[in-house]
Amino acid sequence: MNAATTTRRNAYLSCLVAGLALVACAVLLCAAVVARAPPAIAPLLALACVGCPVTLAWSLPPAIAVVRRHRLAERAARRLRRDLDRLPEIPHPRGF
Repeated sequence: MNAATTTRRNAYLSCLVAGLALVACAVLLCAAVVARAPPAIAPLLALACVGCPVTLAWSLPPAIAVVRRHRLAERAARRLRRDLDRLPEIPHPRGF
């Protein structure tokens, strides 16, 4: 995912999917331990439960950059509006 072409919605969605995958993999790993999965399944399960979130984590830095850039733009717009509201209202010099 490219930070320049990523929309804010896609960035939030990418973060949400990565978080949900992490939770799902943790639950799956815990369920396998509690249910005493066969020893032959344990390495594959561990590989999947570690590899899936790590793979999804590759898309997080650009997504986080988009979210930060958007927040900075909103903050700058609020600051500009606040500064414009502080300016005094004066009549136009030519009476317009």
